[in-house]
Amino acid sequence: MNKQIDIVVPDGSMQEVVISLLARAGLPVTIEKKRKKEGQVGVDWIKRVAFQRPQEIPTYLDRGHFDVAIVGEDWIANWGYKFPVLLKLPIGRSGSKPVRVVLAVSQESRFRTLEEFPQGCEVATEYVQLAERFFAERNRTDIQVVPSFGNTEYKVVFGATAIIDVTESGNSLRENQLEVIDTIMESNTVVVANDSSLADEAKQPYIDCFVRLLRGAYQALNYVWLVANVPERVVDAASQIIGGLKGPTRSPLQVPGRFALQSIVPRQKEQAVIFELLQIGVTDIIVNRDIPLILS
Repeated sequence: MNKQIDIVVPDGSMQEVVISLLARAGLPVTIEKKRKKEGQVGVDWIKRVAFQRPQEIPTYLDRGHFDVAIVGEDWIANWGYKFPVLLKLPIGRSGSKPVRVVLAVSQESRFRTLEEFPQGCEVATEYVQLAERFFAERNRTDIQVVPSFGNTEYKVVFGATAIIDVTESGNSLRENQLEVIDTIMESNTVVVANDSSLADEAKQPYIDCFVRLLRGAYQALNYVWLVANVPERVVDAASQIIGGLKGPTRSPLQVPGRFALQSIVPRQKEQAVIFELLQIGVTDIIVNRDIPLILS
């Protein structure tokens, strides 16, 4: 049996985001030839990491060309595939929130609901299959879904009544004088597997390890490492303040009556924890904001 796994991830705007996460997971990708669209990660249980268009990844995974994929839920939904979701990664091109697939019209349009759209009108989108199902569920099979291969925001200028597109912040839509009138779905970046690969007893442990490493790398982004010099009289109080996954590590210092406490602290609570520690006499606080991996 083949004990290596093949992994496919998005190219384009998401490629650097995913490469950065893999590096934090201890799987830095080395790309020898960019035209080849694949790289190596230096572990013998991963055959390759291939870069493909996000739109195509679900089909390649379904046909067994890859064992594991990192891809958006939007493109899985577009093609109607059902894959085991092993991990949700709220990572994007510009933030950590899910993206939205939305129906948008010109700000100058008189249409503000789908029901107001004229019979036989055109809607431009890359999500052709998703759009067709969306309109069919709302009894608007008369609407013509026009495939768009990029620059979808401009298609209203070319005569489309509306577009269906993906948005994170909504800035691009607003810059193009477009207004969202409906949300079709929210989409996270997910780690999914081919059913056959996941059922393969030889591959399953490696798929599990890959997922755990990615989860640890993402989890590390949400924490800082905090070390503090704590007087013995407040060590219990300081331990409560610092907290951690399972509580802080406590070590006696060479200086009598002093302890070193260290733990990981949620990034959003860092300043509050430091403030509370200072109020009870804790000193020599050190914060490491670059933790590459936390496996818990």
